[in-house]
Amino acid sequence: MIAPGPLLSVVIVCRNQLNALKFTLITLRDQPPAQAHEVIVVDQGSTDGTAQFLSGLADNPHLRLVSDDANEGRTAARNRGARASRGRYLMFMDPGVVVGPHWSVPLLETMERDPLVGAVAGKVILQDGRIDHAGLALLKWDAPRRTRLSGRSLHAGRPADSTGSLRPLAVQGLAGEALMVRAAAFFAVGGFDECLGREFSRAKPMADGETAGLDLSLRLGARGWLCVYRPESVMTRLRTAENDPDLDPRHQELTAADDQVLLTATWLDRVRPDFIVPEDGGVLPQDDGGIRPWVEPSLAFPYGSYHHGRNPGTPDTGAMAPVASVIVPTCNALDGTRLCVEALLSHTDPRHELVFVDNGSTDGTPDYLQGLARDHKRVRVILNGDNLGFARACNVGLAAAHGRHLVLLGSDVVVTPDWLERLLDAAERQPRAGLLGPVTNDTAVMRKLERMAYDQESLAGLDDFAAKVATANAGDVEQTLRLMGTCLLVKRELLARIGGLDEVFSLGNHEDNDYCLRAHLAGYRSLVVRDVFVHRLGNHAPAVEAVEHEAMLRRQWSVFKAKWGIPSGTPFSGELELGALLAGGFDPDRHFQPLPADPALPARSAQVKAKAANGVNEAPTEAATCTS
Repeated sequence: MIAPGPLLSVVIVCRNQLNALKFTLITLRDQPPAQAHEVIVVDQGSTDGTAQFLSGLADNPHLRLVSDDANEGRTAARNRGARASRGRYLMFMDPGVVVGPHWSVPLLETMERDPLVGAVAGKVILQDGRIDHAGLALLKWDAPRRTRLSGRSLHAGRPADSTGSLRPLAVQGLAGEALMVRAAAFFAVGGFDECLGREFSRAKPMADGETAGLDLSLRLGARGWLCVYRPESVMTRLRTAENDPDLDPRHQELTAADDQVLLTATWLDRVRPDFIVPEDGGVLPQDDGGIRPWVEPSLAFPYGSYHHGRNPGTPDTGAMAPVASVIVPTCNALDGTRLCVEALLSHTDPRHELVFVDNGSTDGTPDYLQGLARDHKRVRVILNGDNLGFARACNVGLAAAHGRHLVLLGSDVVVTPDWLERLLDAAERQPRAGLLGPVTNDTAVMRKLERMAYDQESLAGLDDFAAKVATANAGDVEQTLRLMGTCLLVKRELLARIGGLDEVFSLGNHEDNDYCLRAHLAGYRSLVVRDVFVHRLGNHAPAVEAVEHEAMLRRQWSVFKAKWGIPSGTPFSGELELGALLAGGFDPDRHFQPLPADPALPARSAQVKAKAANGVNEAPTEAATCTS
């Protein structure tokens, strides 16, 4: 019987750093990970007695020694240690880094609970208690003759308990000197760039980000992996005296300059800096930077990756998974649904799937949709049998969708050429965005355009008008706190963290406002993509009369106020103090909505039943509207 391999491989590389190495190995011995692990020490030709010291540790069952006389530098040694490892996760640790109690717990928990994370690092402090590393910000130094990129530690030099350093973050960069990486992600991007960070024992100025670690982080990010900072894991970087006979400070200085040039040449036009440093001084934060709060996901999906450059097969067929899933709830509005479908089939690339979720239609819609599924492989149909409301239908579709990105689309929406490709392009360009929506003609929507130069009855000229909007607003996005669920792109990353629409809004209306607030609390932005225009027909379910519809809107507003603690007398058009609503950040117990476990069994969740029992929800009626 073959013994299982370790979960974690700790890789330490050294050259003439005996004193620092001893401190690191002693603390690893005294504070070992609770999980199965190994420690791999790669010695690259030390002449200070390191080899003799390590030979005396050869009987340690957790320690593996690798002798490397190639003298190709620190990053090459790291890669060699990684190739010798057997763990699912790699922990790169430089000599002189000493670990604190339970250092590995938050790092491993992040990896195990969030399959989107490729790398994670904790807080590194200096001996005097100041912060040395709390995640890296990506800086662009905007000088005409020497524009350059660099990494700079967040909160560097501040006390270890500084408020800003105490929350987990998703960041663009992490330092390689104390870094945990998912082995599959590490090897997929080719490991460390061996042209960067070659020097051992290089003196690192306060706050400077190690180039090799930053470059690896950026390559992971380019493949869709997240890099996460966890403040709960604390380590200390010692400054121990070493006597390296081969140390050449001038050579180290030149090599550091070379690293800066290479990093800039590789990434300058490919990344979005978190901050820009103008030539005349100061620091300007960027709206499209990559730093945001990290929230642990509460949803786990049953198969593969929806990111990092691979496209796994769907679980049912093994065929290539769709890039995006467009989810269309339907209910007794066949004429509008036909227009919606015709536009979708004409203007949506076949690599995306179309998922229709019918809420007990009795006007022929189920037969029409099933005919579509027979004629088009990319069409899937789910029949709920009963009218379960807009939010539930959306959640059923979200649970069944295979795409990397998910789009909720009302059956009364007519899309235009390249609508989805533009939404997806904006989603990829905006790492902090979790929700994205287009501009439209709907008077009830805050992102309505003032002038619509096409016939809104016959829709003649709609496609030409949308093309003009796209040209005039190419690449433009606008941050907002409110997007409508009638056309809403949801990143799967966000779905994993906040779940689906809250089914307490079963009748429709305000479930999208609620979703945008929850996304904001989880650290994601909502963006209007101004070069995408779609037309909304604006049909309501025919059974809903105007008076009943107004009564329903008032009931839903009452539900929204009850959930978010808004004073009961606040009118819908009244001003809201959002600061009070958003105080306290994301709370999984309050702000996470589970998806149906099995789309074939759309029973209402226990969480919603509990809310209804507490008087928050009102049962849907047969007249419940099926669009947001």
